[in-house]
Amino acid sequence: MQQTLAKTPSGQTLNASALSQLRSDIIACRLMPNERLRVEALRERYGMGTSPIREALMRLEAEGLVELEQNKGFRVSEVSNSNLLDLMRTRIEIETIALRWSIEKGGVEWEANLLGAFHRLSRQSKVDPTKPDAISEAWSREHADFHAALVAACGSPTMMAIRGRLFEQADRYVALSIMSSGPLRDDVTEHKQLMRAALNRETERAIELNCVHITRTLDKVAMSLAAAQATGEARSTGRKRLR
Repeated sequence: MQQTLAKTPSGQTLNASALSQLRSDIIACRLMPNERLRVEALRERYGMGTSPIREALMRLEAEGLVELEQNKGFRVSEVSNSNLLDLMRTRIEIETIALRWSIEKGGVEWEANLLGAFHRLSRQSKVDPTKPDAISEAWSREHADFHAALVAACGSPTMMAIRGRLFEQADRYVALSIMSSGPLRDDVTEHKQLMRAALNRETERAIELNCVHITRTLDKVAMSLAAAQATGEARSTGRKRLR
């Protein structure tokens, strides 16, 4: 008799649902860097059993979003300036290749999908209107779809998988930067210029704009991390003086 996997109301298996929800909460920093991931707490959070939670944690460890420490269990992977720099530099190199191939190979369907992705993204607010210090889930979803649409015609599933993994890692840093104070960027104009260059087959300009776009994110997030570190050091010094 064939075994049937339990499914959620949305049609996902419990394992897929646990993975999707946990990944989303880590990337959006609803689960913060270095936060302990206790299975019992996650079971209550997602209303699931132990098995799908543990499988999701193991999958996310392989993706680099979760770390497993001997005798301590799971925790959300930490963030750092060195990791941020390595991540963004690698992302630029991979996306440069993927974007070049995509512009060379993309046809009418690719153009239509890119236009649609930009239109949907431009209609979203980057900040959650109900939580001013949090990134909008809808914007985050459409932003990921837009950047995926840019390189969708590259013709390499391997390249797309690597790019997608790097993008998710970068998105976690973006969410952290939005939580901190600072001016918002004109994302709509940046994405519009990038889209137009790609559609006009201006390959070198599109690559340059994408590089600048990612570098601006890098600079903003680096400033946010530095400010958070300075605040943490000041608090630590203050506690020492009170002793």
